[in-house]
Amino acid sequence: MGQLDVVRFADRARRVTVVLEDAAGGGRHEGWHEAEIVIETGFVDARLPLHFSDADLADLTAFLEARAAAEEDGALPDGSATDWPATGRSAYLRLHAADPFVVEVRDPVQSGVTVHVPLDMRDGWAARAASRLGRLRAALAEGG
Repeated sequence: MGQLDVVRFADRARRVTVVLEDAAGGGRHEGWHEAEIVIETGFVDARLPLHFSDADLADLTAFLEARAAAEEDGALPDGSATDWPATGRSAYLRLHAADPFVVEVRDPVQSGVTVHVPLDMRDGWAARAASRLGRLRAALAEGG
């Protein structure tokens, strides 16, 4: 029934997006959301399966809200990193709060490959992403 972005990290040249496979049902299967990581750069164009839970969505929301608050306070990126969703189950994103913002797509389970994508994010990106994710979470809660 179409795809729906969970989160999109993008600049003018590169993009890493997590997309639900079934927007109507949230791609949910036995408590897990089935999605894809989509990487689009001038060098890499790839898709990778991803599985995450509602708790993982809450963790991503917390990360985005913290980034938005730091940006609003004028704090410089501190170089910290977080993994989403938690490592070990499937591919995951390692998000680096740096300048430039860096998304590493890691696939230790199947291919063993890591793709490093530096992004020149626009001001306010984290607040917009947190808001979109909040709407998605509400829609998923209503639909399932």
